[in-house]
Parts: sequence; C-alpha cells; structure tokens
Amino acid sequence: MIFTTRKAIAFSVAARYISLLVQFAAMMVLARLLTPEDIGIYSAGFSIVALAHLFRDFGLNQYLIQERNLSRESIVTAFTLTLLISWSLGIVVYLSGGMAARFFGEEDIQGLVQLLSINFFIIPIGSITLALLRKALKFQITSSIAVIASACGVAVSIVTALDGARYFCLAYGAVTESAAMVLLSQLYRPKDARLGLSLYGAKKILKFGSIVGVGNIVHRLSISGSDALIAKFLGMSALGFYSRAFGTYSLFDQLFTSSISSTILPLFSRENDNITAMRNNYLKALSYSLIFAWPFFAILYLFTSEIMLVLYGPQWGEAVVLVKILCVAGFLVPPILFSDNLFIALGRPDITLKIRMVANLAKLGMVAIACQFSLKAVCIAIVIFFLLKLLLSISYLWSSLALRFKPLLKVFCQTLPCLILSIIPVVLADYWAAAWLEKNELLHISIIVCIAAIGWLSGLLLSKHPFTAELFAISSKLSGMRAK
Repeated sequence: MIFTTRKAIAFSVAARYISLLVQFAAMMVLARLLTPEDIGIYSAGFSIVALAHLFRDFGLNQYLIQERNLSRESIVTAFTLTLLISWSLGIVVYLSGGMAARFFGEEDIQGLVQLLSINFFIIPIGSITLALLRKALKFQITSSIAVIASACGVAVSIVTALDGARYFCLAYGAVTESAAMVLLSQLYRPKDARLGLSLYGAKKILKFGSIVGVGNIVHRLSISGSDALIAKFLGMSALGFYSRAFGTYSLFDQLFTSSISSTILPLFSRENDNITAMRNNYLKALSYSLIFAWPFFAILYLFTSEIMLVLYGPQWGEAVVLVKILCVAGFLVPPILFSDNLFIALGRPDITLKIRMVANLAKLGMVAIACQFSLKAVCIAIVIFFLLKLLLSISYLWSSLALRFKPLLKVFCQTLPCLILSIIPVVLADYWAAAWLEKNELLHISIIVCIAAIGWLSGLLLSKHPFTAELFAISSKLSGMRAK
C-alpha cells in the first residue's frame, strides 16, 4: 500500500486514538486498583527517572530530523552518542535509587527507580531508527509500533496490579512498552541506519543537541521539581491528587496534541528555508489547535465532577477543583503547542531554550511558594506559568516569522462559532435533563459529548473553517473506498 503524507498522518492519528482507547480502559481499571498514595509514590520515583531521560535524548533525535543534509556518518555518530549518554545515565539512575528513597522517606522508591533504570539500557537501540522513520514521514510505521508497544505495556501493568504489585505494576508496564518498541523498530530499520560506533562530526551534533537538550532538561526539571516539592511539603496523597488533576487536564494532550506531535517537526522542517511558508504553516496549526482546545476545556470545566467520577471513581473528588483551575491554562495553550518545534525547525533552538529557561525557572519558584499554602495555589501558579510562556513565545514568533495581529485575530475569530455552539446546546440540555440523568453518570457524559460534537461540527460548517476541507477530503476518500 502506497502512503501519501496526508494518509500517513491520518494513519498516525487513527493509530494514536486506538492506543488511547487501550490506555483509557487501563487507566479506569488501574484508578480503581491503586490508591492515591500508590500513584503518589510512583510519581515521586518517576520524577527522578524522567529528569534523567532528558539527558538521554539530549536533542540528538531532533538534530537528525531537522538536518537537511544528513549523512550516514552523522547517523552512526548520533547512535554512538546516544549509547554513551544513555548507558551512563542508566548506571547513575540505578545507583541513585537509595538517595531518592531517603529524600522522599519511602523505602520502596529505591526498587522502583532501579527497575525503571532498565529503560536506559534498551531504548538507545531503537531511538535512532524511530527518528529516521519520522524524518522520512513514515508515520504509519512509527504509530503502529507505538500502538503495539503500548498495548503490551498496558497488559503487563493490569496483570501485575491484579497480582498485588501496587505502584510497581506501572514500572513493569513502562519497561515492557520500551522493550516492545525497540524490538519492533528493528524490523523497519532503514538501510542507512546501520548500528556502528564512531564519533566523527560529534562536535557539530553536540552543539545543536546541547541547546535542545538543555531546554528539554529545564522543562522536565520544572515538572519533576514541582512533583518533588508537592510530595515534600504537602505529602504523597497530595501529589497523587495533583497528578490525577494534571493528568485529567492533559487529556487534551493525549487526545489531540500527542496524536500529531511526532509529525509536526518533520513537516515544519520540510520548508525551513521559506519564512512565508513557515508562517502559514504555524497559523494553520494554530487554527486547528484552537477549534479542538477551546471547546474541550470549556466542556471539561463545566462537567469536571461528572467526568472525574466516570473516569476514576469517587475517591478522586478532591481533584475536581484543581482540574477547574487548570482548565484556565487550557485556553492559553494553543498558540504555544507547536512553537517549540517551529523554532527548532527554523534552526533556532536557542529561542526555545530562552523561553524554557525563563518560564520554567519562574514556575519552580512559584510552585515552591504555592506549596506553603495549598494545592489550589499550586494550580494557580501553573496557570501563571502558561501565561508567561505564551507572552514570551508570541514575542519571538512576532520577530522570527514576521507574525502580525490581523492574521492572528482572524484565526481566533474563526474559532468562536465552534466554541459557542459546543457550549450553549450542552448547557441547555443539561439544565432540562439533569434530574433524569443524575443517577447514570456514564449516560450523562455520553449525551453531553454527543451534543457538544454536533454543535462543534455545526460551528465548523457555519464558519467555513479551513478544517472543513480536511473533513470533506476524509469523507470523499471513505466514499471512494466503499465504492471500490
């Protein structure tokens, strides 16, 4: 079967949603098998490992994707650097398990961290191959690998949780997913991706990668640091509630952003020598992001308690108000969803680094202060962080892409019909049928989602939004497939 770029992206999106269905089902099961304390302990241990993972990549994959004249020697050098960095970090993470356990005051975190360190020894074998497949826009292959690997990891997590592994079940699933992804990637390794050892041209690769890598490290440090601060000052249960709230807020990332994020950098990089094309691509990406993000966070804000109850059960009620606060950040996110990838595609990773340094260090300071008060204060600090990052990103986009106010305003105005027609029918329907549906939350949410989807589609058609053309293209292709 021949895959065009559009088909490959569509395949990637479809595969991502299949993976999400599996993960959602697993999340609903695990949320009932694990306690808030279990989630908090895993989050604390994973915060240490996640920080080390950023040193592992160090921007090497991004270098391979954005480099226009990529040689075989550069691929071998990138693999060698990945191997050296990752295996060194694996040893450091394994040895740091004891210190992590003492810091958090939880003995089992040592074993948890040491188990997760296995990933550092197996991931490098497949990471370069996956980067090259993305560069070649073979998203149908990378997404298929991700779906199968995710299913393997989920299966192991649920089986071990039922066996009483508690928070260790999540670590078993993570290692299984990484192993499956590496094994599958070897079946599709390009001919020029031979596994060898060389440091020829390492200086050039490290120069680019170090800028991207430091930016990634600062970003991850702010996340892991925030989790560590919450665990230290507010307790493991508080971290569990915060993790569940932020995880609910991050559903948009899982449903929309992550389904196409792996395709954005390769697509931007194809035209990184044409500023006009890059600007138009950014505005198009922003337009698509807004029509999904704003209605999503509006519905999540209005029906937070119902959605939380259906997804996670009654034990997570304290996280409802936290999700509502974080929904405010959701309205600020669309303009910055893909800005980091755009700056990297332009060959300006230094801009991404500057934004991340300022915004994320400010975030850590605000969270540290907020932890002296409450989880609500922490969530408000997160909203301020997103606002700061938005202001910084827009200022650089203004100068880098010659972005102007009028095109931006047009994009935002095109979103309003989808937002309004998604909300008003839902609010009216909920008002008239709330008493009838209050005893069946699953049916309640299902009806709300269906009404919102119909209103969203109506707004899309009435506003003649550019995404309408994509829907018509998909519809015509499906019709053609039926005819055959």
